[in-house]
Amino acid sequence: MSLLEVEKINSYYGDSHILFDVSMRVEENEVVALLGRNGAGKSTTLKSLMGMVPPKSGIIRHNGEAVQHLPPYQLARRGIQLVPEERRIFGAITVQENLQLAAMTAKPARTLDEIYETFPRLAERRRNRGKQLSGGEQQMLAIARAMIRNARLIMLDEPFEGLAPLIVQDLIEVCRKLAESGHTIVLVEQNWRAALSLAHRCYIINNGHVVFDGTPEQLHADNSVIEKYLGVKV
Repeated sequence: MSLLEVEKINSYYGDSHILFDVSMRVEENEVVALLGRNGAGKSTTLKSLMGMVPPKSGIIRHNGEAVQHLPPYQLARRGIQLVPEERRIFGAITVQENLQLAAMTAKPARTLDEIYETFPRLAERRRNRGKQLSGGEQQMLAIARAMIRNARLIMLDEPFEGLAPLIVQDLIEVCRKLAESGHTIVLVEQNWRAALSLAHRCYIINNGHVVFDGTPEQLHADNSVIEKYLGVKV
């Protein structure tokens, strides 16, 4: 039994059909990358998994139980966390207060010491307000808020977007440590090389359809797929 199983979900924004029979699976302790061009349906897939855009048909199973009709707060209680592209940290309160607030409804929550061991930069900045952080530090805080809730499945939406290459490398290492420590990660990312450096398996979504399902090695072996669906020459 997979940690997460998705069977032919169809999701809409109003009358606009966005996802078409999307199926995927995520195993325990696995990193899965969702790749594709802008507007392909990647973020909508994450929002559907998190209950923010409930699919009109299809099944989402978490630990074998159908959850496609559950609201986001109930999915969060099951150990699923979405780190949105916008990060949505609280800018008027400190780093530590952001973390403490996230931990309040988590049972059990991880300790601040554990978080600061993973994110030494946040330990240094723990008394700074969220709005005083750099983009990379805000992204670290957004991931740390999911981590402190002891999430088994963390979904990251464009975590590397707009960040300097050195910061991206730091975040890649953080994600790798999360995976090694028992977290399962679903990663949506335009930086496909960075995503594939982490992923055990990957999917490509194009116009709301899954057009590739395989390992990074299989994808690297077929340059035509990368050029056709990711729009890059390799």
